[in-house]
Amino acid sequence: MLSKDVLITIISPLFDSYLKSNDGFEVICLATTDGFPVHHVMADGNTFEADKMAAASSTLYSVSNAVTQQILDKQFKITFIEAEEGNIAFVSLDLDDKNFVLAMSARQSINIASHRMLINRLAKEITEIAYDKVHAIA
Repeated sequence: MLSKDVLITIISPLFDSYLKSNDGFEVICLATTDGFPVHHVMADGNTFEADKMAAASSTLYSVSNAVTQQILDKQFKITFIEAEEGNIAFVSLDLDDKNFVLAMSARQSINIASHRMLINRLAKEITEIAYDKVHAIA
């Protein structure tokens, strides 16, 4: 079973690495689909409330999943919100039979294609490491 503490040990160094490797990122956050923050990092100078981001991520997850299931008969994977000076992406993650939402906000210096590639890469790394941890524990 993947506990919150184990999950944080997985994602914390990954989040730090992604934030430090690209100065265009503002916030990286993992939340449960029922609106609880798990872990987040943010660039210097940003103001951010983890509880509000987790609630927004949960709401967007629910809406995106409902729309994709109703219209496409598929599971939600990624949603983008374009803003005037940046973007935020939300990715659905399934870790040890639990659903999470990974959110990553970026300044306009990161184009949407790069943003999409990087958040998907991060999601894949989290999923693979979590899978290995769960099966090493079992």
